[in-house]
Amino acid sequence: MSAGPPVSVILPVGGVDEYLPGQLDALVAQTYRGPWELVLSLNSADPAQRRALESLLVERPALHGRVVDSSSVRSASHARNVGATDSSGSMLLFCDGDDLADREWIDELVSALATSEAVGGHLDEELLSIPGQETWRPPATPGALPAFLGQPYLVSANMGVRREHFELAGGFDTTLTRGEDIAFSWDLIANGIELTYVASAVIHYRHRRGMIPMMKQHYLYGRGFSEILSRRGVPGSEASSGLRALRPNSQPVDRKGLAYYLRRGSIAAGRVVGLAEERRRRRARQPQ
Repeated sequence: MSAGPPVSVILPVGGVDEYLPGQLDALVAQTYRGPWELVLSLNSADPAQRRALESLLVERPALHGRVVDSSSVRSASHARNVGATDSSGSMLLFCDGDDLADREWIDELVSALATSEAVGGHLDEELLSIPGQETWRPPATPGALPAFLGQPYLVSANMGVRREHFELAGGFDTTLTRGEDIAFSWDLIANGIELTYVASAVIHYRHRRGMIPMMKQHYLYGRGFSEILSRRGVPGSEASSGLRALRPNSQPVDRKGLAYYLRRGSIAAGRVVGLAEERRRRRARQPQ
C-alpha cells in the first residue's frame, strides 16, 4: 500500500455490462470534495474486459480510477479483498457496479466514519425497482442494518470500514458460497467493533430480474447461511450443527404471495444442502 488519498472506493467488476457505466457516472457526480480514489478490481482474466474497463475510465478522467487484477480466484469476495489490499485509503468504501450511488454517498459514509468504526448505508429499492417484484423480498435495509438470527450485518453493496478494522477481521471469507458480508460483519463484532447504520448514505439497489434467478440466488444464500453457522456460529455462541443450524430467520414482510414462499423454500433447500456439505467436509477431515 502506497501513500495516497485517505478514501478508497472499492468496486468489484466481474465483467463490463450495461449497468457499470451508470454507476461510474454516479461516482463522477459525487459531492465529496476531499481526495479519494476509485479501485476497480477486475475479476476476469479476459484482456477484452480489461480494455473495456480502462476505456470507461479514459472517458471519465474525473474519477481518477485505476484497474487492479483479481482474476486469480473467481469470486466477488476475492475481488474486494484484492481491491482493498491494493488501495491506499485509511477509509474503505464498498459498492457494486450494477447499482447507483446517490450523489452524497461518499460524503455521508466518510462523515460517519469520523466517529464510527464500521458503517452500512441505506439500500433504496424504489428507483431501480422491477414492476411486479415489490413484494418478493423483505426490505434490504428495514430502517436499520439487516439482521440474520438477530445479529446485524453490513451489506457489501453499501458499506464503509476503517482499514485497520478491515485487516483485523481478515477481509471477506472467500470460502463461503454466499453470505460473506454477514461473516465479515460478525468477525468485526467478534473483535469488539460496533456496526452503525447510516440512513443518509444511499445506494440505489438493483435486484435480479425474474423468478428463477431469484430462487437460484436465495438457494445459494441458504447454503452460505449453513456454512457460516457451522463454521462460526452466531456472535457470542459456538458453531451450530443439526437442527440448530437450520433456525429460520424472521424478517417482516407486508404481503406473502407465491414468490415469498418460493424464496423461503429456496433458502431452506440451500440451508439443508449446505449443512449436509459441511458435515461431509468434517467427516473427510477426520483421521481414518
